[in-house]
Amino acid sequence: MAADAAPRPPNLTEVAATFRAPVAPELFARLEAVPGYLAHVWPVLKTSIDTEGFIGSALYMADMALDAVEEAYEPVLSPEVLCEVVPPDEIAAVEQALDVFHYLQPQALLAGAALAEAFDRPSVGGAGRAVPRAERRRDCMHLQAAMPEPVGATPLTDAVAELLQLDAAPQLYSVLASWPSYLEVAWDELQHLAAYPNFRRRGRALYFYARSGSQFLAEELRADAVALRAAGIEDAEIEAARAIVDASLPALATMVMHVTAMRLALGHREREVVTG
Repeated sequence: MAADAAPRPPNLTEVAATFRAPVAPELFARLEAVPGYLAHVWPVLKTSIDTEGFIGSALYMADMALDAVEEAYEPVLSPEVLCEVVPPDEIAAVEQALDVFHYLQPQALLAGAALAEAFDRPSVGGAGRAVPRAERRRDCMHLQAAMPEPVGATPLTDAVAELLQLDAAPQLYSVLASWPSYLEVAWDELQHLAAYPNFRRRGRALYFYARSGSQFLAEELRADAVALRAAGIEDAEIEAARAIVDASLPALATMVMHVTAMRLALGHREREVVTG
């Protein structure tokens, strides 16, 4: 490739594989529509996502969510209750999807937070160690997982979006809508979580933890307006990318909490980061 050639934008299959997931985070699917933006930021993000520090921070956030969910929420749902209304093969498929999102969403939140920080600073990151990400058995399982296509608007996903004050249901819920018998009983319980103060506080804490963690990208990311204009990206496109990132992050932090609550109802209380 010539030295002055424009960087190649990643496709969503490449993005998903970098996150060790069968699907790309919804945030990146939206950013794909902004000409030039992903092509500019992706090389640095990819380098950092491929490090042990990045996945370690993401899994620590998953544990942060579990601590708060266990404190605030005692599930009425249980595997036994679900088996009365959801076919066993569907429960197994739901568990697999939840495990994928349990790993994927904190990573997407970290990556998106770095993009948000980069809009307002000449550079972010560079303080992380570039230790290559180890191969994990779970990563291999996730990459091979069969995930259904997101379901379009339904009365249930519309209700989710309305309660969460979003234009559409988040990726987690639009995928789970493939199993409506599960989602109906799960949402009947989970819709009340927003009323729990500790649940809301921890969601905000995840958001700010991710923002502060941007300094630990393995490479410096330069993606403020000056750098983006120098890369040939128009002001309108810069503002479009900023709007997508800013709107996505609070919802992503909330979804980290929701997937944790769903997994807790299925009996998953194990921590991802060993301490002590």
